[in-house]
Amino acid sequence: MAQTPADAQQPIHPPVPPAEDGSKAALGYAYLRILASEASFACSLVGQHADGCGVDVRLHVREQLDPQAQLNDFGLDVQLRATCRGLPIVDNKLLFSLEVDRYDALRSAVAERPRFIVLLSLPTDFAAGDELSAVDLVAQRRGRWLCLSGAPQTSNSTAIPVRFPAWNVLTPAALREIARRVSLGLRFFHEQ
Repeated sequence: MAQTPADAQQPIHPPVPPAEDGSKAALGYAYLRILASEASFACSLVGQHADGCGVDVRLHVREQLDPQAQLNDFGLDVQLRATCRGLPIVDNKLLFSLEVDRYDALRSAVAERPRFIVLLSLPTDFAAGDELSAVDLVAQRRGRWLCLSGAPQTSNSTAIPVRFPAWNVLTPAALREIARRVSLGLRFFHEQ
C-alpha cells in the first residue's frame, strides 16, 4: 500500500503493549513512551505503583543537546502520577495530593541528578475500560511536570499538597529542554 503525504507526516510511535487491567499506570507509561519517542529519547519502565495510578520510568538520552553540555549519555528518572479527579487551581498551579514517601524520594534527589514528577490529568469521566489514546493525551497537552529537588521536608505523615505550575506543560520540546538543562548541570529550583 502506497504511503500518502498525510501518512508520511504522522510520527511513528513504538508499539504500546495493551494494558491488562486498563489502569491509569499503563496509560501513563504509554503517554511517556510517546513523548520520549517524539523527543528522540528511549523510555524504559522501572516500576508500576501498587495503586495502579503511577509508574516510574527512566528516559535514556544519548546525544549532545548543547555545545557546552557536560553529559551526552545519561538517564532522567521520572515518576508519573495519573488522576481523573478535578484538581483545584490556586495561583495558576494545580494542587495534587502526593504521598509523603514519594514526595521525600523526589525531594531528596541530589541536585546533579534531579528526579521529576509528571502529573497526567485524565478526563474527569475516565473509567478504566475507556478507549483513551496516549497519543490524544500528548496532543491535548494533559501532562504537567515538576522537579521537587530541594523542596522542604514535611511534617505531614500521609500526604502533602504539591503545586504543579499550569505553564509547565510536558511536551517533546519541554522534555528536550529539561534534558538539555540536566546535561549542562543546571539546577532546578523548587518553588511552592
